[in-house]
Amino acid sequence: MVKAPTVAIDVPPKALVWEDDQGKVWLTYNSAHYLADYVYPRHGVMAPPAEATEGLEQLFREAATKATQ
Repeated sequence: MVKAPTVAIDVPPKALVWEDDQGKVWLTYNSAHYLADYVYPRHGVMAPPAEATEGLEQLFREAATKATQ
């Protein structure tokens, strides 16, 4: 964040829990692939290798699953 301080608006990733008009509750977050493909380049930050992005994506999925059980 020293080289690209604007990335701090998007990183660390955040999750949003919200309820729709029908009363269904949702958990929404940006995927690791979205971060790598759009967020990092927008701030001039090199995306991590594909293996790291996939590992982070798996971590996000596991955290979302645990949070919604």
